[in-house]
Amino acid sequence: MPVVEIRALPQPEDVVEHALVAVTARVAQALGEEPQGTWATWETIEANRYAEADDIAEAQAPDTHPPLVRITAYEGRSAKQIEAMLAAAAESLATALGLEPGNVFAVYEEARSGRIYTGGRVVRG
Repeated sequence: MPVVEIRALPQPEDVVEHALVAVTARVAQALGEEPQGTWATWETIEANRYAEADDIAEAQAPDTHPPLVRITAYEGRSAKQIEAMLAAAAESLATALGLEPGNVFAVYEEARSGRIYTGGRVVRG
């Protein structure tokens, strides 16, 4: 049940849709799971509201102002699985948006037992 949250500068709507599908498919594949269990959301960062040092961006450049990705998943994943999720999300997003390789910032957060509500219940290990 990984949740992938993406924040990025404005993109064409069809590109956003393609990116969301690509990211969920690749993250699920990296885990050996079905895509239906991987969720992704997109939030657009308004033009001129993203700074990299003194460079304020109006639009997405291929080599600066990386999209910001946060993956949250239930505890217990191995270091190898976490690395695979991070790489899958970052690489598929860079490809979908036409960015230079490596121009995505991704972080992993672990959701602990008793701190997730889904499927009508609090999930415990």
